[in-house]
Amino acid sequence: MRRIALLTTVTFLLSGPSLLGCRDDLAGQGVEAAANPGTKAARGLQTRDLDDFGKDQTEAVRIHDLVYQTWGTANAQMVVTPAGNVVIDTGLPNQPKVQELLLAVNDQPITHVILTHAHADHYGATSSFVQPGTEVIAQREFLHNQRYLRALAPTFMRRNRIFFPENIPPIPDFVPDAVVRSLQPEVHPTRLVDHEYAFEVGGVRFEVLSMPGAEGSDGLCVWLPEQRILFTGDFFGHIFPMWPNLDTIRGERIRFPWPYVESLERVLELDPVLIVPSHFKPITDRGQIRAGVQKTRDAVAFVEQAVLDGINDGKDVYTLMREIRLPTELQIPEIHGKVSWGVRSIYEAYTGWFHLRSTTELYPVPRDALDPELVEMAGGVQAITERAAEHLARGEAVEALHLTDMALNTAPTDADALGVRLGALQTLLEESADVNHYEAYWLRDQIGQTQARLPARRSDEE
Repeated sequence: MRRIALLTTVTFLLSGPSLLGCRDDLAGQGVEAAANPGTKAARGLQTRDLDDFGKDQTEAVRIHDLVYQTWGTANAQMVVTPAGNVVIDTGLPNQPKVQELLLAVNDQPITHVILTHAHADHYGATSSFVQPGTEVIAQREFLHNQRYLRALAPTFMRRNRIFFPENIPPIPDFVPDAVVRSLQPEVHPTRLVDHEYAFEVGGVRFEVLSMPGAEGSDGLCVWLPEQRILFTGDFFGHIFPMWPNLDTIRGERIRFPWPYVESLERVLELDPVLIVPSHFKPITDRGQIRAGVQKTRDAVAFVEQAVLDGINDGKDVYTLMREIRLPTELQIPEIHGKVSWGVRSIYEAYTGWFHLRSTTELYPVPRDALDPELVEMAGGVQAITERAAEHLARGEAVEALHLTDMALNTAPTDADALGVRLGALQTLLEESADVNHYEAYWLRDQIGQTQARLPARRSDEE
């Protein structure tokens, strides 16, 4: 039963953020939110909303004369031609309705399956569509990304439970290989794309374009030039538009900004009239598409250049994280990634892990190994906790956390230090306004852990 629970609830969360919400209109997902992304009303779609997306769907939706789509945590798309069908992304294996409704459209052979990237929610059900002679297409980097994501699947399961607690049961310390293989199956593409690949089925031309994007270096987009339809997978992330997660706090390889900027330029050159993502509904407004792509391109390019300038000016990463902000005209929702996190991602992607701040960075002795000595020298846990409380009273929650970390590394069960830590975490959650999914759920997880560590009498008072 434990294995079944894992199979049915964890699959889509091994490697990708896959929970978002939907709107009744097809006109778009988030452009209007960019004007003021910090307010609740402006947030629009949220990561956790995909839980119920498509749950009432009873048949595949025809979104164009040639195109059908089925909805779930991740969508599957099919282009129907007189000579056969082409499937673009497959959805999750534990949401069989997504595949069943798409296959019910007709009984024509499936000539091609195109996988937009190596996140399990996009390729996990590939076997449902592959028939004798079906060509399975992926970007060459798909193999590398699939390999390391499968290798680290147990770790990502545990980490993703922090960010998707309603959907993932407790993960055992040991995850059997059979479970990993079931949750994140290994796919062997029959054709790997380096730059682009074109083919024709039933008079319809397909152009498969290598497009490094918001979800990794192995991103593919599929372009139907005559119809001017662009299938984007997670090229924009899971909401259009949004600030990309250049390096997710749950882990994964860095997503370099400049290749993404170049890919966005390519989308502008294509000038699609319809974007079909693999999360949520299509975007059908050509003006909205163009505006969203331009703003995302300009925002990412702005931040990257600001980071490079700051590095050359000798500024450290924390200074740049504080200083770099998007100008008003380039603000896009920070609902999954944050600009400040992007600053750090870019900084470390280009300069590496050694920040030249301290020689100790070169050696395997972390600074907090000295916390007990520092606390003793400062007058003990009570003195550190009192100073932390003073910071918190001034609204300096992060500074308070630094000090309570020192105190709790010395005395893990100290009730006063835990109380100040709890107050700092709650302050940060309130200040976050629940805008960014990862930030909010991390803070909630830490609040819960802190409350659990407090003595029973203190928990009751809280």
